[in-house]
Amino acid sequence: MGINSREDANKYYQIINDLLDDYTDKHKIRPSNLKKYLKPGSDRFNKFIAKNGLKDINGSELILKDILDDRYNMEKDGVIKFESFKLFESDEFKTHSLKQCLYKGIDKSTTQMEKVLADHFDTSLSHIDVINSDKHSFKIENWNGENIEVVIYSQEDIDIIIENIISYLYDELCEKEIDIIPNVKIKLKDFKNLIDIDSFSKNIKDNLSDEFIFNDLIGNSLGDSFKYEKSQKFHLWVKTQ
Repeated sequence: MGINSREDANKYYQIINDLLDDYTDKHKIRPSNLKKYLKPGSDRFNKFIAKNGLKDINGSELILKDILDDRYNMEKDGVIKFESFKLFESDEFKTHSLKQCLYKGIDKSTTQMEKVLADHFDTSLSHIDVINSDKHSFKIENWNGENIEVVIYSQEDIDIIIENIISYLYDELCEKEIDIIPNVKIKLKDFKNLIDIDSFSKNIKDNLSDEFIFNDLIGNSLGDSFKYEKSQKFHLWVKTQ
């Protein structure tokens, strides 16, 4: 099935716009982050298409990409309704701690993750219990009868977590006050348009090593007792005894 007329195009533009509104509200993310959460060509992008019955609609991927671009540019250029702006700047759309970066916008854990854990710890699926699906937390009983607590993320989860961290750091920066001259201070949030988020994002990514992200940012946010391990295309944090 394809999009063969202007009427078809308008219909699916409206459908996908509504779906993105629901997605934005569910995950409490700003329009500028939609392109990062639903990166065209990514597994999450393709799942969004398939989950919403658009896989067999030729052209739906292009429409989704166009709408993501439009929403990103609207927020970046400040072309957004005042009511929407107030909503996206409200507390529920903000990330308030590094720990929250690990969960915001992350889908529930999957059975594939359980299979990866079974292989990694050389145990059976029956010995793996979900502690918290939202937080990707599992309890594993190994062959020695020991219980091991593990947190697991896919690479796409990690990409989103990094974007969450960047957004959090950007908001923290904008909350700072700086002295221009003695007794003259300005609040950076009043000059957000002067702090380019794309340049800020690139600078942060260029200066954050994988070791720092996995051990210091994510590991410490989970707790001092969690140690990082790599498994195939997945990332694990194992709680030490």
